[in-house]
Amino acid sequence: MSKIIIIGGGVIGSGLAWHLAKAGATADVVVIEPDPPYEFAATPRAFGGIRFVQGLRENLEMSLYGREIYENFTTTVDTGEDPVEIGFHECGYMFLGYGDMVRAFEADHKMLCDAGGDVRLMDRAALEALMPSFNFADVDAALYSPHDARIDPHAALQGYRRAAIRLGIRYLKDRVVDIEHNGKQALSVKLESGEKVDGDIIVNAANCWAPDICRMVGMEIPVEPVRRQTFFFDIQGEIEAFPGVRDHTGLSVRPDGAGFVTGKTAAGRDAGFNWDLDHREFDDDLWPLMAHRSPSFEAVKYKGGWVGHYDQNRLDGNPILGRWTDGLENFIVAAGFSGHGLQHAPAVTRGLSELILHGEYRSFDLSLFSYRRVIENTPIPDSGPTS
Repeated sequence: MSKIIIIGGGVIGSGLAWHLAKAGATADVVVIEPDPPYEFAATPRAFGGIRFVQGLRENLEMSLYGREIYENFTTTVDTGEDPVEIGFHECGYMFLGYGDMVRAFEADHKMLCDAGGDVRLMDRAALEALMPSFNFADVDAALYSPHDARIDPHAALQGYRRAAIRLGIRYLKDRVVDIEHNGKQALSVKLESGEKVDGDIIVNAANCWAPDICRMVGMEIPVEPVRRQTFFFDIQGEIEAFPGVRDHTGLSVRPDGAGFVTGKTAAGRDAGFNWDLDHREFDDDLWPLMAHRSPSFEAVKYKGGWVGHYDQNRLDGNPILGRWTDGLENFIVAAGFSGHGLQHAPAVTRGLSELILHGEYRSFDLSLFSYRRVIENTPIPDSGPTS
């Protein structure tokens, strides 16, 4: 009998398995992952950012911890003789705002600094001095976090997975098609292969597929897959070094290797899986926004891109974490990260492992993100970027 069944072997499922194994629970854990190459998984298609600009203290605390773990990944997450290099690179991120956004920026800046984040509130003159090639005529203020970083998402996932397997965690290539329960407890999962696996605790870490898993036990979560396209490009001229920039239009652009990547915030977009890369978004939408922001982006060379999906929480853009205390009390959900899953995985998986093993959160209080707010339809007030 596998006491702890983890549905989904992405960065959340594998990070949780690793934490449980480190705590001595290896023999009690099985991870069920239908796509071991992670061809369609969300993690490898992520943007890879770790940022401190948040609207919630809890999210900042998780980002700070995530940066610490990822910066020291090869020594912290031990994969043995084959260390995984995740390409940690400090790049900084900047969020641009105007009008009524400035008041929220000021409040967030105070909260973030009080909570230990090195975040700077900048006016237009300071922005123009820092990035002279950019046009800030429509920007009133910015939040700049110079120590934000980026990593290789696929490498981070593989690191957690290899470290978990090294400690004896069993991964099962299969797909969950049903969950047996008695109305109070989840009892077992039925697999596509016909096998049945009994469990004392079942964790739904299936990312964009998490709502389907929840429906198997009669639980509804406001989470949907929302496409996020990311595009590579080069420029013809020169531009100064600059951090990742998130525009108030939703545009994101940052240096990446010898070139650049760009995309647009997924929140508010149509839901559903769509794996087709639409090149027109770059030409018709992103390029004009970039050219407005800097004349250096007027002459670009498009080089392709990729498609990923956020497990977007339509309620408030924050994850749903913890036990379903009003339903199956041994059914745990970790979904709805809305683009934050990679950066918050180290903290979330540590917290969930404590909840499973000790019955409570110890390192991070994740109770704010419980399912209770879904039942009560009370979104978390969050003035920060939530996707």
